[in-house]
Amino acid sequence: MSNLSSPGMALDDMPLSSTDRCQWRCSAEDCDHQWPARLQFRTRTVKPSGCPECWRRRNRAPGPGESLAEVDLALARQFRRNLSRPDRGPDTLRPQSHDLCEWECAQGHFWPAKLANRTNGRGCPDCTGHGRSSFECNVAMLVEAASGLSVELDHRLRLPGRRQDRFDLYLPEPAPGLLIDLDPEWTHNRPGSLERDTAKTVAALAAGLNAERIRSQGLPPVPVPGLAHHEAGPGVNPEDWAEAVGVLLRGRGLSWRPLTPAEVTAALTKGAQLWQRVVAGPEVSAVDVAPHLEEEFITNLTNPGKAPDRMPPGCNDVCLWRCRKSDCGYEWKAALYSRTLAGRGCSQCGYTQMSAVNSRPGPGESLAEVNPTMAEELIEVVGHPGWTAFDLLPASNKTCQWRCPEPYCRFEYPAPPNRRTGQSSGCPRCARRRTVAARMRPEPGRSLHDVHPALAGELVEVIDEPDLTAKELRPGSTKLCRWACAKPGCPGRWYATPDQRSRRGGTGKRCPVCHPPRKSRTQP
Repeated sequence: MSNLSSPGMALDDMPLSSTDRCQWRCSAEDCDHQWPARLQFRTRTVKPSGCPECWRRRNRAPGPGESLAEVDLALARQFRRNLSRPDRGPDTLRPQSHDLCEWECAQGHFWPAKLANRTNGRGCPDCTGHGRSSFECNVAMLVEAASGLSVELDHRLRLPGRRQDRFDLYLPEPAPGLLIDLDPEWTHNRPGSLERDTAKTVAALAAGLNAERIRSQGLPPVPVPGLAHHEAGPGVNPEDWAEAVGVLLRGRGLSWRPLTPAEVTAALTKGAQLWQRVVAGPEVSAVDVAPHLEEEFITNLTNPGKAPDRMPPGCNDVCLWRCRKSDCGYEWKAALYSRTLAGRGCSQCGYTQMSAVNSRPGPGESLAEVNPTMAEELIEVVGHPGWTAFDLLPASNKTCQWRCPEPYCRFEYPAPPNRRTGQSSGCPRCARRRTVAARMRPEPGRSLHDVHPALAGELVEVIDEPDLTAKELRPGSTKLCRWACAKPGCPGRWYATPDQRSRRGGTGKRCPVCHPPRKSRTQP
């Protein structure tokens, strides 16, 4: 790999979301193709990009001897139709194609699955034994009858450095127990099977477990030093494989007795009954634990066609869900066990609930307790009927309706509390009035008191704003004022604006008693 956008920068120094364009080489042994692509496209979790040449080879029309019908006739017989490309069938599909197809098993079950997954061993979801098979059930019941020991099917362990491993048979007694894997040819003769079996066995032995394998005749031994090679078969006759388990147990000094034909029949009947219960689904399904999941379930993304009533509560299949609340309808992906065991639900509804909880104040933190003066102005909390100032935080962002406390105003307006707690915040009408009044204030030395002190001495009050004085009025103000004559003994009282009084050097609209209006002269 080389970085084309930033030459010299190593892969370890680049974040996964980097948009640098890099040169890549395919790791497949039969490809070695090189191509350029951005790092973020290669590392994304949903459909990361890969080698385009391998993609073309997987999806191109098969050549002679490469089609599904020629490579795997048994699988081709289960093919019913191609959902991705209806014009392609077993004769024109490669076994590793990613086309989504519909299949029908021998039991008459229909289900959709990608062809590559079917080629890699995935079978009918309705016939799956959740890690078990009818063959294993029959062998386990025969071993129980012949040895007198209890046998567990599909025993699961998480070994160091590995994901969860499954062992076909587990005999817990005598301690510390014995793990046995059954390797029939039809499931262990595929490419990579021997490597996987070897890695699993090495990990089990390294962890100090007693692990054994019984392999079908014709399969190569597992190359693990000190591991005995046990064979059974050919075929999958449960009695032959149970006898191979008996040889293994007798070698360990455990009891084993031959079964009569009647006992063999009884054991196989018990195995068939056990298999029927396994195929029918878990005894306790996810729907039994959480019935509401049936309403929210849309589809199973890991195993299409399998519903929650067919999965145990601890199943890790990833499913698509839709919130059942009519006012939500949010869709999300989640593993089934996270819904049943961890109790997780719709994340959007969870955010809403957490927001509601976090917005409620604790003792002594409410608006009514922190700022009672502002709380008295509260009328209602919009969208939350019944809420009061005791339900609000002073810094809440919920819209509220307020009423101005000034008796000459009483204006109502909407605003969240976090905007009310700032400086100069409150009634917008009063704020505009204060702003206008501030613009109307005279500059220093330019007031009515400074320019016309004689007129200022006659000012009684400003009608609309009684608190204003002559020092706060401009000579040209248009506010209506009441005046009283300054001459001793003069009863003159009149109304005028400072602008009217200050005209013509202070002689405008004077005392009507001292300066009565002149009578107009009439023409003869």
